[in-house]
Amino acid sequence: MPPSTGTSTRNDRAAESLAVITGELQRIGAEGPTALELEQAKRYLIGSWALRFETSTQIASNLIRIQLDGLQPDYLDQRNALIEAVTLDDARRVARRLFADPKMLVVVVGKPEGM
Repeated sequence: MPPSTGTSTRNDRAAESLAVITGELQRIGAEGPTALELEQAKRYLIGSWALRFETSTQIASNLIRIQLDGLQPDYLDQRNALIEAVTLDDARRVARRLFADPKMLVVVVGKPEGM
């Protein structure tokens, strides 16, 4: 699945919001994330993981997703270490591959100004 993003904003800020998103995608494609951005992303992914297992429905859904993704049952034990193992070079390499030439499909709903 290709990367995606989204936002909500006022009609008079829609063009500005799109410009910010486009600029950030171009920056990430050219430079990749900073060390701080990578560390913050890791902390978020690891810290929020448990929140995905709060209800029986969430547990079942996540276990099914793990199976559909072809991951082994021990993925639950290994996931955080796999995230921690991602280096800045890894993240920058993937950012170049995914965002070096961001071709975007933009869907706008409402009555945006300046677009």
